[in-house]
Amino acid sequence: MQVTAQGTAQSSTSDCVTKDTIEIGAVGQPCPRVNPVEALPERWRIPIAVAVGCALIGIALRYLAREHATADSAEYITWYIFARDHGVAGLAEAFTNYTPFYSYLLLIATKFDWLGQPLSLVKAMSAVFELGCAVVVAQMVWRFTKLPLRTSLAFCAVWLAPTVLFNGAMWAQADSIWTFFALVSVSMFMRDRNGVLPFAVGCSVKAQAVFLGPFVLGMVLRRKLHLAWLVAIPGVYAILAIPVLVAGRSLVSVLGIYLGQANTFHHLTMNAANLWVFAGAMPYAVGVAAGLVLAAVGGLALSIFIAQSKRTGPEFILLVACVSLILMPYLLPKMHERYFYGFELASIALACLNLRYLPFAVIAQVDGVLSYLAFESGIIMGLLPAALCNTFLVFYLVLDLRSGERGFRFPRLAWLGFIGATAGLFAYLLFTGAGLNISPVYMVAAGLAALMTLLLLKESRFASADGSA
Repeated sequence: MQVTAQGTAQSSTSDCVTKDTIEIGAVGQPCPRVNPVEALPERWRIPIAVAVGCALIGIALRYLAREHATADSAEYITWYIFARDHGVAGLAEAFTNYTPFYSYLLLIATKFDWLGQPLSLVKAMSAVFELGCAVVVAQMVWRFTKLPLRTSLAFCAVWLAPTVLFNGAMWAQADSIWTFFALVSVSMFMRDRNGVLPFAVGCSVKAQAVFLGPFVLGMVLRRKLHLAWLVAIPGVYAILAIPVLVAGRSLVSVLGIYLGQANTFHHLTMNAANLWVFAGAMPYAVGVAAGLVLAAVGGLALSIFIAQSKRTGPEFILLVACVSLILMPYLLPKMHERYFYGFELASIALACLNLRYLPFAVIAQVDGVLSYLAFESGIIMGLLPAALCNTFLVFYLVLDLRSGERGFRFPRLAWLGFIGATAGLFAYLLFTGAGLNISPVYMVAAGLAALMTLLLLKESRFASADGSA
């Protein structure tokens, strides 16, 4: 007996109708449900297109900036050439002022020497971890929202963030490396897993990873993990230092890296838009001591709050991580403009989990660019409004730890005022150029930008039930 294609199709349809009739009691409704396998491509089509398009744009921007050099570039090139010429044997020398982990990355980069110039390959190292940061943030958003478009936009926002492009593509800095491990740590804690080890790796990359320290200590206490886990921080550093020690580098040299970095500059702020912008007249020694005490007290208070808080959920975990990542560089002296990098990326993830925090992520980027311009173009007048706006960010994030409003209301007038005032401030600064130029126009532009920032943050906190996203 021959079975025709038409007969097979009819049989299939009949089986489907019978199955659905049994399940939902609706006779004559063939396959009313959509096959999730068939629906998935349609659901992901636009998000994937957006992500691929932004990824290509990000690669193009990094390619265009590959030859952009700063005052530090000559030093990075020297490190790269040393690693290329000496190979593994060069690990016996302290040819960088970074930790051994960075030396290993340089050795790996030299294997691709044929691809481009030394500076371009140093920047490529940062780009790899920038991509990693974008993937981790996207993974956070997908895991806790299951919204493809928002996940895609989270990836794009990190990959194309102005401060990310400034930091790596233009300056060849390595803040994406420690931030990647810090974000992995936060992601693991958000999933009720132990994130101490990636945090320890981050601390072994750069000392700035310690900005997440109050958060990690609070989570260890909150989850009642054994305090012996904290030994992993120096332990991982020691393990990662084994290759350079075996190569012949002295133990004193390896252990003194962070101390040497701390003594490189003697200013209360190195273009960081933090508390110490307002304390320019304070003696250096007094400011350093006061800043260390403030940071220790603030960090310990945050750790205790995390341990004792009854709030739960991934959004709360990410919120307290963001507070840790902004509070430490805000209170500590001797900070550089790029030390808010971790907060700038974590705030993007927070904004994607709850749209009410979108102003926080946008303002963080604006303040970051204002700070970067101080080094890039000598435009130091942007530091004061940036520091003032960062003060507002810290204040409102701390308030959110106590109140925890949810939902989102789009404050149109506040956004319009913020965009206009910020654009005016940037236009004035770029037109005026480098140096110190306090004028009535500057005072109006800076004051208006700060006022609109305050208004935007204030309006974004008034969540309404019918305005929830």
